[in-house]
Amino acid sequence: MSFIKRIGSILGFTRENQVLWGVCIGHGFTHWLPSTFYLLLPFIKDELGLSYMEMGLLVSFRSIGSMVAGIPSGMIADLIGKHYLILTVALSWVGIPYFFVGISSNYTFVLLCMLLMGMGNNLWHPAAMSMLRDAYPQKAGRSMGWHYSAAHAGDALGPLMSGTLLAWFTWRYILKGSSIPGFGMALLIWWLLRTPQSKSLRLPEKDGSGNQTMKKQRPTVGEYFKGLGRLLIDPNILLLSLISGVRSFTQSGLHSFLPSFFMHLLHFSPWLSGAFMTIVQVTGIIAGPISGSISDRHGPRRVVTAALFSTSLAIFLLAFLNVPWLFVVFLGVMGFFLYSLTPVLIAWIMEVAPKKLEGSVVGLQFSLQAAFGALAPALGGWIADQWGLMYTFYFLAAVLLLSNLLVVFLKEPVRGKTRTRQENGER
Repeated sequence: MSFIKRIGSILGFTRENQVLWGVCIGHGFTHWLPSTFYLLLPFIKDELGLSYMEMGLLVSFRSIGSMVAGIPSGMIADLIGKHYLILTVALSWVGIPYFFVGISSNYTFVLLCMLLMGMGNNLWHPAAMSMLRDAYPQKAGRSMGWHYSAAHAGDALGPLMSGTLLAWFTWRYILKGSSIPGFGMALLIWWLLRTPQSKSLRLPEKDGSGNQTMKKQRPTVGEYFKGLGRLLIDPNILLLSLISGVRSFTQSGLHSFLPSFFMHLLHFSPWLSGAFMTIVQVTGIIAGPISGSISDRHGPRRVVTAALFSTSLAIFLLAFLNVPWLFVVFLGVMGFFLYSLTPVLIAWIMEVAPKKLEGSVVGLQFSLQAAFGALAPALGGWIADQWGLMYTFYFLAAVLLLSNLLVVFLKEPVRGKTRTRQENGER
């Protein structure tokens, strides 16, 4: 065995994991750019003379773009397939608007760029989730966990790098420079995910005659819209999407206002503020695979309930106690439990989704997430302008705590092999 192959084997880069590696690398990059942007928000606010609400609207418009693109992205993933090509386009799309934000001083134009950012970013998720579900049907929670760990790795790298670079460069130079690697990353993902090895990873399924087939059949347009109608009235899917929306609401609010909390209220340096933001993401890297594996073995309900309660408590204590030396603890707990929710909720909703519509159910979920994510920065900014920034964090903690009431009405999904036998028409 050559040295390179040996290193790849140690890292888990095997033929079986090729899809997982490719999707995870790309997902990390789609989160690196937005996390870079969050730490730059206080500087953009100061240079453009914005209020907290106007600053929050920048993030809200990006979430609106994600909301608009959610269901169409799911339709594209389910009806067209070619997931590797969709992921390549999404990566190319993500970086371009950031360059134009870096060269513009017009607030309206910046809002338009933020809208386009959200659309490109959300194009990624339905195709990526469908690809993982196809490749690893028995390990959905685990693969989703690693997928989101990669996202948090990107989220952790962004603020740390931008906080360091702000010592030498302005926010404009950072945004313009950050947009360039997108095209190179898109080519890498195209190469990783279009190869014959990655295409052959899907486990055998049985068709209606009991014969094994490696190909996943795409629904017809009529079948698709009939299934989509069922999705829109399914109470489990709607409740799971609503809980995901509340989680996204909280995450969007924290990302938007934690940098201002650190730099404007506590007068921390950009580097220290970036380091604190990185703590949240580092614990998220650890949380994904752990929560996904626990969910695969014991069911998602306990994981979701514990995560919602623990995250709301950590946010409240962070703001109420306001003790800097405890921030590491509170931010770590907050990041671990907040980000442990995402892979579990995604795997849960894909378990209850009708066959052949996994991309669309993800698109629906991410549309609702984006809608809630769009509310948090604008509403949180209004609360901060009216009563002070601390009350924004109290509000986020309360909303997340109350969302636990929704979990009571959820039905546990069919697990593992039972689900696979049902999809294949077996008893």
